[in-house]
Amino acid sequence: MKVKVMLKKVAIIIAALIIILLAAAAVLPKFFKKEIETKIKSAINGNLNAKVDFKDIDLSLITSFPNLGIEINSLTIIGVDSFAKDTLANVNQLKLNVNLLSVISGDKYEIKSVYLNQPKIFAQVLKSGKASWDIMKVDSATIKTDTSKTGFKVALQKYTIENGKVIYDDATLGFFMELDSLEHTGKGDFTQDLFTLKTQSDIKKVTVKYGGIPYLNKVKLVADLPLDIDTKAMKFTFAENKIQLNELILSAVGYLAMPNSSDIAMDFKFDAKQSELKNFLSLIPAIYVSNFKDMEASGSFAMSGTAKGIYNEKSLPSFNANLAIEHGKIKYPSLPSAINNIRVEAQVSNPDGLIDHTTVNVPSFHLEFGSVPVDDRLLLKNPASDPFLDMALKGKLDLKQLTTIFPMKDMLLSGILDADIQAAGKKSSIDKGQFCSEWLIK
Repeated sequence: MKVKVMLKKVAIIIAALIIILLAAAAVLPKFFKKEIETKIKSAINGNLNAKVDFKDIDLSLITSFPNLGIEINSLTIIGVDSFAKDTLANVNQLKLNVNLLSVISGDKYEIKSVYLNQPKIFAQVLKSGKASWDIMKVDSATIKTDTSKTGFKVALQKYTIENGKVIYDDATLGFFMELDSLEHTGKGDFTQDLFTLKTQSDIKKVTVKYGGIPYLNKVKLVADLPLDIDTKAMKFTFAENKIQLNELILSAVGYLAMPNSSDIAMDFKFDAKQSELKNFLSLIPAIYVSNFKDMEASGSFAMSGTAKGIYNEKSLPSFNANLAIEHGKIKYPSLPSAINNIRVEAQVSNPDGLIDHTTVNVPSFHLEFGSVPVDDRLLLKNPASDPFLDMALKGKLDLKQLTTIFPMKDMLLSGILDADIQAAGKKSSIDKGQFCSEWLIK
């Protein structure tokens, strides 16, 4: 009987403690709300040269315990001057988990994790080189990142992006990238000089354009990419990783470093982990979106590349990319004919980072529409100063035969395409009208 009474008293005490803790967790954040809101506004006004606005700030201890959760809702950052009409960031919710003891002490708030819900980031570089994210205020040529002034200290252990969209548009390079429906997490101890950051990404649509040419168009990307980070040397080394673009699986090894504010040093190589032709064809948007799942493809595929050197405003790293296809075949089951005996050898190389020293070499390109062969070769040198071209194309094709190879609804084709072309020479020769001496066209 005494035991039951004692257990009842213990249960009452535990229940009372739980109620007190829950009440404290609900009430305690209210005591710090005004102070935290003041520090956030101070950090914004003291460091950012932009128009920053947000709907409200909520604090929570229950869902983020043992940390204090700070939720900033409907956050927008709009640029100034050249970017006065552009929204750099629009975030549905920004949540910071802050070390509770650092809040109670009132010294510097230690940010343990960051969560972004539905962020939309639009980063752009104008032709002048001015970047939209260059919004940090400058005081005597020194950027104000002193945490004693902002009241915040980064001690990240984790960051998360949920359903994000990122656009990067660089007019100086003619480069455009869009990451749509981005899910990303990163885990690592940012308080250490040397640590491993484990990142996972799942992006439904990746678009990359260079010079107006789409190299990736709404491609799905899944990546498990650990990085060994040296914060003092600003060096990022790729550990064992897996990158999947649609059906193609790649791996990259090497490092990327930023020794100073203007240079990016790199030395890395990549290759395809799965050597099947269909994996490569999945990157072709027209095939992947409409008929890729119904298409039969066979043959071996290989792709590899390297990049080594310094990237800055005046130089590029040397690079090399190789592509090879052997014994390739593409066929749609509902159609009688196929593309047979696909064979491709291609290389793009640059020994020193000077664009004019880039060489595009396709010594062998062969395929057969049914049983009709098409052969091609291409060599391009000095693309910037005086392009040199050496090419040949030979094949004879009944256009009607294409309808027996590719699904073409409501389309009629007829006619014979007969080509036997050879050309070799420099652009300067064409400009001078010297077709006979240096160019052969058959």
